[in-house]
Formats: sequence, C-alpha cells, structure tokens
Amino acid sequence: MNNRRNFIKALAVGAMGLALSQNTNLLAKSRVIPEKLKKMINIPLNIVFSKENQGKWKNKNGSHAPIVTIKDNKVTIETKHGMNEKHYIVRHTLVTSSGKYIAAKTFYPTDKKAISVFDLPKNETSLIATSYCNLHDLWITEFKVK
Repeated sequence: MNNRRNFIKALAVGAMGLALSQNTNLLAKSRVIPEKLKKMINIPLNIVFSKENQGKWKNKNGSHAPIVTIKDNKVTIETKHGMNEKHYIVRHTLVTSSGKYIAAKTFYPTDKKAISVFDLPKNETSLIATSYCNLHDLWITEFKVK
C-alpha cells in the first residue's frame, strides 16, 4: 500500500511518469491521461481517474474531480470534498500537458476547503489539474487556456 501511495504522490507532484517507462501498452486506448503523457508513461488502469473515467470510484467525480476556473491570470482549482481526519483531499497540483510541474498545494484534514490558486503559466495552452484524495486516489481534469 505504501508503494502505491508513494507512486501516486510522485505522480501528483508533477512527475507524471517522466521517470517511468516509455511503454504505452496499458494506456494506448484509454482517455485517463492526455495523449502526450500516454506516450511517456506506463500506468496501470484504475490509478488515475477523471470525470470521464471514474473507474472503480463511479459516482465520486462530483466530489473528487478538480474544478478549474481561470480569471485575471490565475488558475483556481477546487475539489468540492469534505475535509476531516479520516477522509480529505491531500494535494492539488498543476502541470502542463507534457508533464512539466507548475505548482502544488498540500492540504491537511483541518483545512476547511480544498481550494488552491496558482499563477497562470505563460505560453501554455493545455494544462492538467490534479486532486489527490487519501481514500479515492488521484483525479485529473484537463483544460485549455484561452
């Protein structure tokens, strides 16, 4: 279990598989991760989830998939999820669609809400927001910058 958690934490902080195998066999047809990242990593299915791919956590997307808004050159990531000692959002991360780490915020069970605000990176048109729940794994939302 610790190995799985360490793997997911590394993924959430922007590593997004840059240190992993270049093999794409398991994700070749999956919409779990952006196309560019599929070519770079080999992640078993049911580790990364999204609104479109809820996998084993069906019906959890409303409280786990990150919601993204952009205003005044800021990216706000919100996960509408309760926060308590037993079940909470651990971290938000912002990465480019190629896997480059932009920023992250770590949360604690005592935080009232899982909301983070980051500067919008220049010259990026496609980004990924991640939200990691201590019980329901890593969730991503891909979005375009207009």
